[in-house]
Amino acid sequence: MHHLFVRLSLALCVLLSPRPALAQAPAESDPPTETEGVDLFGFRLTQNERLKISGLLLAGWSHDGAQATLGFENQARVAQATITFSGRANSRVRYLVSFNPVNETSSKPACGEADFFFPNDPTFYVGGPNVPCDPEAGHKRVDTYNTFALDYIYQQGPLREGYVDWRVTDGFSARFGRFILPIGFAPPELGSWTAKDLTRIQRLNAEANFGLMLAYSHPRADPAALPWFEAAAMAVLGDGNREKDYDWFYFADTSLDSNSGLTAVLSARVRPHRRIDLRTSYKKGFTGSKVERLPSYWASKRRDDAFVAGAKVQVLPNAWVFGEYARYVWGPTESSAEFLGVDPAPIVKPGYYVGGTFELPVGKSVKAGVTVTREELSRDDSLVKYLEANALYDVAMGRKDRGTIARVYVDVSRLVTFGWFWANISNPYPWISGSWPVSGDRAFTGRSPDRYGLTVMVRTP
Repeated sequence: MHHLFVRLSLALCVLLSPRPALAQAPAESDPPTETEGVDLFGFRLTQNERLKISGLLLAGWSHDGAQATLGFENQARVAQATITFSGRANSRVRYLVSFNPVNETSSKPACGEADFFFPNDPTFYVGGPNVPCDPEAGHKRVDTYNTFALDYIYQQGPLREGYVDWRVTDGFSARFGRFILPIGFAPPELGSWTAKDLTRIQRLNAEANFGLMLAYSHPRADPAALPWFEAAAMAVLGDGNREKDYDWFYFADTSLDSNSGLTAVLSARVRPHRRIDLRTSYKKGFTGSKVERLPSYWASKRRDDAFVAGAKVQVLPNAWVFGEYARYVWGPTESSAEFLGVDPAPIVKPGYYVGGTFELPVGKSVKAGVTVTREELSRDDSLVKYLEANALYDVAMGRKDRGTIARVYVDVSRLVTFGWFWANISNPYPWISGSWPVSGDRAFTGRSPDRYGLTVMVRTP
């Protein structure tokens, strides 16, 4: 069994995870009882309602100007080699366990370097334990602005998702375990592949956490059609978004719960017409905890609120337009801010992106398409606010991240995708992520953080 698992992991794996959790919650008709099979690169696997195995392999080569400081701007990596086991225990209880052995997303503590500022340099912090730096990865895995990682989900080791669904009635269901939160559109739904070609809003929304979800689905008259309305309420631990607001928490494992309270998430999806998909979600919660024994701005209880609303419309049989508005509220809570002696005002971070996809058939089972996305989002976060308050590195609140991303792809039978992307990125402060020097002859100058690359994605049937 061990050898089979290893061979399967190298072959491919699942992306049930990027689909919104709400899409997995509605009632389904009972699966066929007869045994079926699927070929995974020569391996014949039995498939039935008790056990189904699927996989996804996602790999790419990319050029990222933010990684040019140390000469690592060109990297070829595997983002996912995910294998998913799913099935039914009985007519009302189903399970899903998804493993991805590629787990390199989290930032590492940097050692620091002459003329450069690294927000993940432990010597920058006041108070706290003695955190050793990581000379191998700390300079290359700085934050979400400067990293070589292609994946965009913080995992629990190799575990990507693992949960049990209980269909209480035909309309109501409950989920317990670790799952990807249904906040906004999942990246593959809008033509995104890896962290290098996602919009920043998509990266902020992509979050996996442990908790409980209660979901409701209202079907259409046609049982084969997608439900016209879905809604869910979740209570999760809330630490899955910790690093995105520089709440390093002494670089402890992000799957460990440092949060002293639960985070609540509400999500809804409406399809008033088969060509229209409307989504909205609201998150109210916290990351981290107030540590009175070892006080630090970088290990404090933070707000983690989000409102996201979006739409996707099929304007032609082969053309779609989409967009999302997001408003995040971050920064230390009032009690933590008072304890640390910093400004207690919340950090409001609004933004949006809009785009479209155009696709044409070029063969019996081959389609080619192009997706273009434009984004604007406030650059404000806890790091920017701290640097402004201390008059460091010519940083001020109120600036914006901007980006234009173009993707061209060829899709074969919806099982194999070959893609190329180009991202024109405007980051107002690349030097606070260790990309440009902050002193010396070349202070505040450097390579543009633009990105381009190739991606290959293979899925099982």
